[in-house]
Amino acid sequence: MDLSVEKTKIKIKNIRMTYISIFVLTLFLSLIQIYGTSLCFVLPMLVISFICGYRHIIVYLSALVLTTYLSYENYMLLLISLTSIILMQIVMHFKFVKSKYIALIITLVSLIFLYIYKYNYIEVLVILSFTLIHSLLCLEVVPLFIHNTIEVYTNKRMMILSVMIMLAIISLLEVNQLYMMILLRFYLLLSVYYLNINRTMPTILYVSIILMFINPLLKDEILSLILPFSIFFMYKPQNKLICSTLYILSHLILPFFIEYDYYYHNFIIVVSAALFLFVPTFKRKPKLLSDDYKNITSRNKLIQRANTFASLFKQLTNIFQEANRDVNVGEFVGYVYEDVCLHCPSRDLCFYRDGSVSRLGKLINKGFKSKYNDEDLKYIKSNCISPDKFLNGINEYKESYEKIKRVNQENSHLKKDLFYEFSLLSEVFDNFSNSLEETPFGDDQLKEHLLGYQFNITYLYKHQISLDVYTLEIGLMDISGNEVVNELVPIIENYLNESLEVISIQDSMHHLGYTSVVLKHQQNYSLQFGIQQYSLEPLNCGDSFSAFHQDNLHYLALSDGMGQGKMAATESKLTLEVLSKLILNGISLKDTIDSINALLKIKNRNDMFTTLDLCNINLANAKMKLIKYGANPSYHIRNGIVEKIATNSLPVGIVSKLKMSSYEMLLNNNDLIIMSSDGTGERFEQIINKNIKLFNRLHPQEISTLLMNQVLEENNLDDISIVVIKIVKAVEDLN
Repeated sequence: MDLSVEKTKIKIKNIRMTYISIFVLTLFLSLIQIYGTSLCFVLPMLVISFICGYRHIIVYLSALVLTTYLSYENYMLLLISLTSIILMQIVMHFKFVKSKYIALIITLVSLIFLYIYKYNYIEVLVILSFTLIHSLLCLEVVPLFIHNTIEVYTNKRMMILSVMIMLAIISLLEVNQLYMMILLRFYLLLSVYYLNINRTMPTILYVSIILMFINPLLKDEILSLILPFSIFFMYKPQNKLICSTLYILSHLILPFFIEYDYYYHNFIIVVSAALFLFVPTFKRKPKLLSDDYKNITSRNKLIQRANTFASLFKQLTNIFQEANRDVNVGEFVGYVYEDVCLHCPSRDLCFYRDGSVSRLGKLINKGFKSKYNDEDLKYIKSNCISPDKFLNGINEYKESYEKIKRVNQENSHLKKDLFYEFSLLSEVFDNFSNSLEETPFGDDQLKEHLLGYQFNITYLYKHQISLDVYTLEIGLMDISGNEVVNELVPIIENYLNESLEVISIQDSMHHLGYTSVVLKHQQNYSLQFGIQQYSLEPLNCGDSFSAFHQDNLHYLALSDGMGQGKMAATESKLTLEVLSKLILNGISLKDTIDSINALLKIKNRNDMFTTLDLCNINLANAKMKLIKYGANPSYHIRNGIVEKIATNSLPVGIVSKLKMSSYEMLLNNNDLIIMSSDGTGERFEQIINKNIKLFNRLHPQEISTLLMNQVLEENNLDDISIVVIKIVKAVEDLN
């Protein structure tokens, strides 16, 4: 409640600030005149007011009425505004034009009145040109007046807003030129320091053109603005003291170009610099992406679609929360009444009594819900003309009643199970949407990405040494070694989704402030693997194998479908296909397994299940993760020692929530991992130990063939799969 009240207060405060801004800007802009009219400066404010709403129009007209009262010359401006408002309201009501054409309507109305008031062609052309340009510019800043939140501020809108503020400052020319020049220089200093000269100079040039139209005698004043501020193209000051000092020194060139009044110019230069120095300093370089890098891209659109699909999926799952309609026992009581009592001559005496259902009627209801006791049976036989028909009718319909009741209960449990399974998938879509937000834009934009984080990048080059090995050489200004390690490297790793090793950080003595950084990415290990399979049915093996990789991570998965033949093969293939597709599309490993489990549970309804044996190896550091669901034990072999890896977990597709348990370890060079299906039999470990001395000189494919031959000598009653994986360290690191 307090939060809602606080938000309301902020919204009201923003609205009030908008009203004040429109009123003040209209008031000040009406003081600027070209050819005896302020039309081209004030009417663009009507564009903002009209789009913002009726209250804003009232505020605009109030300011205009006040200026008309003070100066009768603005009477034409008031007439043009009223005419434009009426015309725009008509065309907007009938939807003849869109809001972007409002600037053209205002310009057209202005043309008519300028003709009536007998302005010459040159004056009409200049006034209408500025009116149209300013009106189009004001259309761009309308979101600032409507929303007034940081999200709507862009570089373009800030430049337009700067022009409006500078024009409001120029309006003081009619009051005092000295004060006007001081405030104008002070504002330009702020703009140069916080927004940089590239965004400020276009506004200076545009305002200079307007000043020339207002008063051609201001040529020297215009040059005194443009020339000194041009120095900031060559040097960007790092603090306010340097900025103000450079600003003052840059005016030393003015006596060579203008008639320099030492008292007048020195006064406005020093005072504007002093005002700039004493203004509170705001933080300039937050470690956030600049607005330039927040534009909507195809990736953002994909995120929006993922969010929309996740929301729709949640709506669909909510259907499963709807309660089943209970079985209405009254319907079955009616069936018995129609069959037994409807045509009975005594129905009015025995079924209804004193305007309500008699005990016989109530006993029909009781017969569907529970068994009769001896007293009930005695009452029925004593008071019913056809007691046998009465009891037979209840027994006949009771069977249907119980059957429908059981179906409803089963449906209720089914809906609860499905709701739970789909809820898990809904969480997966949410997590996938979040992972998309962290996805990098593309390797070719790495430099722009770092510039967006305010790193002063002067050089960036990628040396591709081999397919999986490359180095990044980066030249930076004004950065320390700690910032490289703690800020720069994590940002690059997150962008590339790859691990990087810092090779060198060097500060060159010949370039003060310049830092050279060399980063390296490589896969320190490679994999060799072999697989052998045996199938009871020649065309359909119930075991399936899959190998795929994503960046540094390599996945090897073995799945055993229940039983043999085509159905088991279909289940195991489905499991591994979904596994690989989800992982390769950015779904986390936990969410992937939860999704597979939910899909199989929904598909099979506990009649089928599959095992999952997943080996995940990071080739950068040889870190292995084994995840097993109902799978046969795996074996890790190092230096002739066999380690058995087994977990007690259910297969995929049986229970709703799988507990993810994994076995992790760091592998060494020439380590072996053996995975197998349960068809290998109970003596598989003994077979491994028997042949372990041969493994060092054999390729994994040869090892799997050797093991398969010996397994088949003892057992061939089930589908069999044997996968052998070997980790090999890069040759260059062995030396």
